[in-house]
Amino acid sequence: MEGILDFFKKITGLDPTSDQINFLEALVDLDKKNVTACAGRQTGKSLCSAVAVLWWIFEYPDIVNVLLMSSMDSYVYDHIERIFHNNPDLVKEVVVEGISGLVPLRGFQIKKGSRVHVRRGTEKQVRGLGCDIVIADEAAELSDKMITTAMGNLSGKIGKMVLLSTPHKTGLFTKIVSEAERYKYKVINWSEVGCLWHSSDSIQNKKRLMSNQEYKMEVLGQVLSLEERAFFPRDHLKKCYIENMMTEGGNRTAGLDFGQVVGKNVLTIVEWIGPRRKVLLSKSWAKKNIEDILPEIQSLVEEHKVEVIRADSKPPEYSHIIGKSIGTIQVIYIDMTFHKEASIGQLKTLVKKHTLEIDVRNVPLQVEMEKYRLHKRSGDDLVDSLSMAIYDWEGLKAKFVPKVLF
Repeated sequence: MEGILDFFKKITGLDPTSDQINFLEALVDLDKKNVTACAGRQTGKSLCSAVAVLWWIFEYPDIVNVLLMSSMDSYVYDHIERIFHNNPDLVKEVVVEGISGLVPLRGFQIKKGSRVHVRRGTEKQVRGLGCDIVIADEAAELSDKMITTAMGNLSGKIGKMVLLSTPHKTGLFTKIVSEAERYKYKVINWSEVGCLWHSSDSIQNKKRLMSNQEYKMEVLGQVLSLEERAFFPRDHLKKCYIENMMTEGGNRTAGLDFGQVVGKNVLTIVEWIGPRRKVLLSKSWAKKNIEDILPEIQSLVEEHKVEVIRADSKPPEYSHIIGKSIGTIQVIYIDMTFHKEASIGQLKTLVKKHTLEIDVRNVPLQVEMEKYRLHKRSGDDLVDSLSMAIYDWEGLKAKFVPKVLF
């Protein structure tokens, strides 16, 4: 049985780097059941995994079943095809089945009986595929369900789970990398900086063009901390906090976010001063029916001379209770299913440009802004209400002409 490093050199014609050597050895170590490569772009993690797949099926003495899965394109399988192209003796061992290029698209079997299954898409594609080794290519792109389903497919004495990706998205992959000891994973991390095929000029150019967070994920292959993953960067938010904030007589809009039935209802009032938005009021009512708080809402919007109110269109029974106006102030109902991404995006732009002003005493809003994440399911009522209050569409900024946004 040929060693993995000699096998790598023979079928690729390359010498592995020290980081690649660590990864290759972990890939064939029977004592390391869970391995992940958390590395920068084009650092050789897919190539090493491809070599390891071929080592297991050609060099390991027993019959081995490997599941290779990805969300879309499988870079590991692309490398396997290139290796076959350069090593025709390997191709002779392949049993051709199904739709085929140089090797079949959904995997292949060799004469000895070892097999590689290639699956792309969702957990339905991997359900029920018993295997000795699972390799998750671009694991950050895969759904958590697809990864856990594949984990359940492992059987036999090898029982090896391999995850490889850049940590560019949050999910199960980044969770495992961040808490490797808890989940019993061997994490091997390396960056583009240590790879000779990435020139220093290229690295420096990426450092200039990318944000610090992008550079850390894409080039260094490092998982961002909770603070770095914040949707509204804290260093930008701090520049939005204002002491002794005063009104300046600008136009006022309000955002009204509803909790379900008796959940938290939030009213936010914002003043528009040129490109700046000043948060004048952020008020919430927990476990109150809309009928009970409607008089107070009317009093607040009239006191602050609000010109237009944008309210969540859900639950629909609330819009039926409130109607088209609160007092004399028109209410525009917004279906946030379609408009949340745009409104939150506008809010993020205000934060990054430091044109959003929040009173330093408004601690609840500050806390929510700093903890906010995309697709957050709870604890974002104040942020949602604010995003509706600042939401701008064509004609609003200049004329405050109300439109119905369904």
